[in-house]
Amino acid sequence: MSFLKKHLLHLLFDKSGKVPFDPSKIKKMLILRNDRIGDMIVSTPLLRELKAAYPALQIDVAASSVNEAVIRACPHVSNILIWDWGSGLDTLKIVLGIRRQRYDVIFSTTNAFSIPWLTRLKLLGAKHLIGFNINKYGTGTQQLGMYDYTVDCNRDRHILESYFSALKNFDLKEVNPRYELFGVEQLPAGPRDFIAELKRRHKGIVCFNYQGSMANRTIASEDAVALCRALADKYRDHALLVIHPPGDRARAEGIVAAVQRDNVQLSFATSSILELAALIEQCELVISPDTAVIHLASAYNKKVLGFYINTDNHRWFYPMCDHFRIVLSQTEHIGAIDQQASLHAFDELMAC
Repeated sequence: MSFLKKHLLHLLFDKSGKVPFDPSKIKKMLILRNDRIGDMIVSTPLLRELKAAYPALQIDVAASSVNEAVIRACPHVSNILIWDWGSGLDTLKIVLGIRRQRYDVIFSTTNAFSIPWLTRLKLLGAKHLIGFNINKYGTGTQQLGMYDYTVDCNRDRHILESYFSALKNFDLKEVNPRYELFGVEQLPAGPRDFIAELKRRHKGIVCFNYQGSMANRTIASEDAVALCRALADKYRDHALLVIHPPGDRARAEGIVAAVQRDNVQLSFATSSILELAALIEQCELVISPDTAVIHLASAYNKKVLGFYINTDNHRWFYPMCDHFRIVLSQTEHIGAIDQQASLHAFDELMAC
């Protein structure tokens, strides 16, 4: 069966008539990033470095309705195409719409390998397709003719190294891995006014996020309460701000009420990822499980205490900031927090 699938894949997804890759002839490029908020934040250095090296290059991004706000005001992006996962007919309309744009290069940032996904990529009709090498059915994307260039995704190094390796044909020099956020300064003053009031009463502010990108990466309420209480007692001159995603304010209120400390406070009710960024920008340190909040903090080079489950994510998506500590779970579920290790890591960061 694998033998048949292998030959079927090559029959369907090989491509004839390839042309040599010449960066000087690349006018339009599309980056596929229609997934999560954190993934888009991590990808912002690609947009900046490509535009800096090729100012005339039209860089478009296929985003999701969830993460497009991250780059809505990005000066390096010409067009944002919304590509949410819907019905087959909706997806086909989006794919054919992209095909009509006749992109010179499409960079697929996903590491998925499935016949439906490969079919969509093939239908996009890029002159050059770049992506990751993924092995399956006795073959791999590097053997499929539809790809012009693939790289192995090195999960022992930060994902940005693999991204920039995939773009090696652009010959980018001395790339800067710094994340960027756009449009935060144009927001209404609500979050900044809220923080300014806190700063009048406290020496510093620590943001605490309990919500992970998945259920197994979320800190349990009882662990959140215990950690907040311990930190509040030790750092009485600091405010501990409990942030939360939209729609989860009741749980955050319960955590704050259970802590019963004056310097632990419920966050301003943010309605967008950029409003949350405005809060984080004014904080000294951010505590969070593996999620977009860590990448927001990294964009502002804040100190980060990150909680990661026992996968390769702590090597692949670690905080891209100068000072961080990671508390690693023993399983693929955050489970019970090691309070002693967490407090020790927090103390080290505060001393930086």
